[in-house]
Amino acid sequence: LNATHCVSSNPLLAMCTGAPQRGRMVPLLIVSMTIAVRISARVPLIIDTDIGGGGCRDVDDVAAICMAHALADNGEVDLLAIVQNTQPPACAGAISVLNHFYGRDDLPIGAYRGKDLTPSPPLPFVDDLVANWSSPVKNTSQVSDAVHVYRRVLSAQRDHSVVISSIGLLTNLKALLTSAPDKHSHLSGRDLLARKVAVLAVMGGAYPSSGPTCECNFCASSAWGGLDHQVAAEASAYVVKYMPPKVKIIFSGFEVGVAVQSGAALSSCAPESNPCRRAYIDYEGGLNRSRYSWDPLTTLVAVRGAAAAGCRECTNCSGSNWVNATSGSNRWIDGRSSNQTYLVLHNSTKAGKAIDDLLCQLPRHQVPGNSQPTSGIVV
Repeated sequence: LNATHCVSSNPLLAMCTGAPQRGRMVPLLIVSMTIAVRISARVPLIIDTDIGGGGCRDVDDVAAICMAHALADNGEVDLLAIVQNTQPPACAGAISVLNHFYGRDDLPIGAYRGKDLTPSPPLPFVDDLVANWSSPVKNTSQVSDAVHVYRRVLSAQRDHSVVISSIGLLTNLKALLTSAPDKHSHLSGRDLLARKVAVLAVMGGAYPSSGPTCECNFCASSAWGGLDHQVAAEASAYVVKYMPPKVKIIFSGFEVGVAVQSGAALSSCAPESNPCRRAYIDYEGGLNRSRYSWDPLTTLVAVRGAAAAGCRECTNCSGSNWVNATSGSNRWIDGRSSNQTYLVLHNSTKAGKAIDDLLCQLPRHQVPGNSQPTSGIVV
């Protein structure tokens, strides 16, 4: 049943729009229950991003976050938190700009607090957004440790309900796995993940094998900037090996996102005040230019499932992923069925359109007075 059927020809549900009838309370009860189910069906989502910073810095994280806000506007997502897994301080400010644009200043932001990442500047679009768009947060000094955000948010959710979209280094997730009980939960990090998380969608690796090379999120390889290679490889291997078996892991490989283009539509469908649009123009160096869709596709699959992103989960592929803790390379090892699977793309056009449709959706809760960047030249 669907609450929207109250204004339909269904004789049972149509009564809810008419005058009360004696002894006929069941339809209203059904409608109330249906509304409650629909509300609870929102996917509780956490995004773990390297947005424009670190060894794998790119702009497609922006698409993933903007798309997630659109999904939240649609009632499909309960956006719980966004955490940064890289070092550049301004990246947290860019996250805050996007949250502010969509009217969600209260959305928790966290940042990786490990001392093992190399200080580095973010991509230019990050500085542009932080300097020229309104936001309450400008850098990581104003946000909490990502592990604390994870533990606080997860502890408040229903068991086996949360979905995490990992679209960057796996530094935060390793730190969470190894975290101790605290004031938010008596559970260890691993046990907390097992209790609260249903699905972890990971943009990382290549399938069924990366060969002798490695995909950037798993290794921050020299081919992708060279920052923090060993930290990235060790974190990736640890998370893939020790994530609790109760958590389903969906791997979205390099070969999937590289075949899907998105983002160009922002030049024509979004207003000049839209920071998602500006980030793409900055990164691509002009209007109407698309980008590979690794991160938004992973996030879309996390929320709507593989089919909605023109993909399917692999078949005849029982086994699990293995990541080399030194090189960051990965391969799928055939074996018994496990909690792990990977995506296979079958319709890149469908995937790109689904992402662009959400990027072009106007915010429903935009903060009044946030219609223009605070300064700077608008392209």
